[in-house]
Amino acid sequence: MIRQHFVASRSSQHRVAALALYRALLKTASNVPLPHHLHSGGRKHPLIRIVRERFAKNKPLTSFRLLYDSMAAGYKFLTLLTKGRDTKSPEHSEILRHLRKRNLTANLSRLEAPSYKKPPRSKQRLNPPLFTKVSAPNEPVKYEPSIRPLPKTAFVGERKVPVTGNTAELLSFVRIKKPQPRVFSRAISRKTTIFRRSVRTLLRVSNKDMPRAQLDDRWDAMMDKLLLKEGFGDQVVRDGPLASYHFTATLTKAWLDQKLMKITNDQTARAKAVSSLIGQELALAKEEKKSGSKPTDPKVARETLDTILTEYRQKQAEMERTKNNSFEDPFLSEQWVARAQRLEDEYARKYGVSVDNSGRRVSWAKRQGLAKKENSLLGAVESDKEAQFFSQIATMRRGG
Repeated sequence: MIRQHFVASRSSQHRVAALALYRALLKTASNVPLPHHLHSGGRKHPLIRIVRERFAKNKPLTSFRLLYDSMAAGYKFLTLLTKGRDTKSPEHSEILRHLRKRNLTANLSRLEAPSYKKPPRSKQRLNPPLFTKVSAPNEPVKYEPSIRPLPKTAFVGERKVPVTGNTAELLSFVRIKKPQPRVFSRAISRKTTIFRRSVRTLLRVSNKDMPRAQLDDRWDAMMDKLLLKEGFGDQVVRDGPLASYHFTATLTKAWLDQKLMKITNDQTARAKAVSSLIGQELALAKEEKKSGSKPTDPKVARETLDTILTEYRQKQAEMERTKNNSFEDPFLSEQWVARAQRLEDEYARKYGVSVDNSGRRVSWAKRQGLAKKENSLLGAVESDKEAQFFSQIATMRRGG
């Protein structure tokens, strides 16, 4: 039988012993008195931090030899810390000497380490986006590459053609380097989450909210009929089909459908831009390989790239100055207002009321000859269930 590697976390005896030693070291280390310049009192005890760092470093060990040495060193330090609680003991002096040496080494490392303070935003070399939206607000969405494809004089070495990628939600993107940056992965995940959430919301409205809205409208119509029968006609709200719950659910569904269509159009435009960019990169790579162009000097490539980025930033700054940054309510956009008005007209034409020659209001049900009597509900209409439903509501609202 092949002997397996020892996994310390799977051994109950070792786990109990290690936890007991860890707790004893933390408790003993916190009781070691230190001068103010080594421990001001507000922060955690320096010895506790050292103990935790050592245990975290030794956690993945699986060798019996290393585990035994680590546990033995832990018990020795437990003895050292126990004796170090006495300020007059040599162990306490040894602890202070070690902490001073540790602080001195840390200070030297901080002085030698480079400063990570960010430069001003005006001097930061921010990479431009791969694609820029160039279409006007009321035009079909269109994207174009910001600075790519770069000329041969803007980089060193051979041209590397980007690789395309697609998600299950038909989101196209470009991989330029390996490994894929985390920021890029989060951006793709966020777009995917937004699309999936919109689809789930649309399905919920279609499958759950709209049937519930029909039941709510039917309930209101029944209550209005009972109020009329009891003589409380002044409390009956005589509103039209546009004030029904079903019409509200229909508007919600139309809004979500328009939102998904907007996302789909945006992704389609991006996919076209990606395809165009890859085609240009492949053509340039083939041409450069065929011509046998020489490698670019690093200084020349740097200067050329800086020139391209400077021109792009100037162009973007000009666009930002001329751009209208005022807030636009999406519910007041021309596209949504036109669609909502079209839905209202269709709804009123299908389920609403009209005026006959005598000036009386005639319901949609009577115009279609669906109502049997003035005070009766509608008969069954197999061809149009929604028409039957709203015709019943119209009859109930009239007190029929």
